[in-house]
Amino acid sequence: MEMPMIDRALIAELRDHADRENTGRELAATPVEGLSVMRRRVATPVEPVVYEPVLCLVMEGVKEVWHGDRPLRFAAGQSSVISFHLPTQARILEAPYTSLGLRIDPPLLHEIAAEIDGADEGAVGPVISTGEADEAVLGAMSRLFRLKNTPAAIPQLAPLIKRELHYWLLNSCHGPALRELARPASHAARIARATAEIRRTYDAQLRVPELARGAGMSETTFHAQFKALTGTTPLQFQKKMRLMEARRLIEAGGQGVSQAAFAVGYESPTQFSREFSRMFGCAPSRLKPEAASA
Repeated sequence: MEMPMIDRALIAELRDHADRENTGRELAATPVEGLSVMRRRVATPVEPVVYEPVLCLVMEGVKEVWHGDRPLRFAAGQSSVISFHLPTQARILEAPYTSLGLRIDPPLLHEIAAEIDGADEGAVGPVISTGEADEAVLGAMSRLFRLKNTPAAIPQLAPLIKRELHYWLLNSCHGPALRELARPASHAARIARATAEIRRTYDAQLRVPELARGAGMSETTFHAQFKALTGTTPLQFQKKMRLMEARRLIEAGGQGVSQAAFAVGYESPTQFSREFSRMFGCAPSRLKPEAASA
């Protein structure tokens, strides 16, 4: 797919940056906090991934991300926004694949949304949204990335460009979802805070009544809203977080199966192995540390 808006020189810069970092599966960080580059040279099978609220600008290739049991495709020339912490799965359908991602700042969204006249508080957008990349978003992301060439300017200019980007996003096709996220009392914002809390404390016992009270909802409403927005239940959400982190620990080569199970909050290695095999299609004991650099 041709991308008339995207500078081919920028794609070359992104490829070069990612290749120099030599990060394998991981994102290539940049000197700008929250900004990263993803680069894959070949198509990949379905892999587990944990997203945080993020803007992704696809420069080349096609990626497929699942929301619940529904696959969504992000293609070259498109921007996508994932507005929640979300454990899911993804794959590269067409390679080479290169994208530029920026972590979304909910407090900054709230601040800017409060200053925008005529914000439609009745519109609710999807947790994962995609659309053609706005020229304004593309321009701002390009300028933010290229700040790496002038490190001394990053402390002064990066916050301004990030603010500009959040403004453009609120006025883009991603606006409905992000405006809901920016409203602290909205169901979306309250569930987003709950997903962030589960991610932060994934290895602790899940206390749904406390999460529901913290969200200002009954347990029934909390469960319904949580599943509607994330595509899963709170318990399944935590389980995915635990199993994905355990896989990372095992593949990193630093921990055995039982160690990883206890580290992510399981009390029974047997239960852990059973649930791991069900999720990933193989026993944790069959993972090889070198798989992390594949």
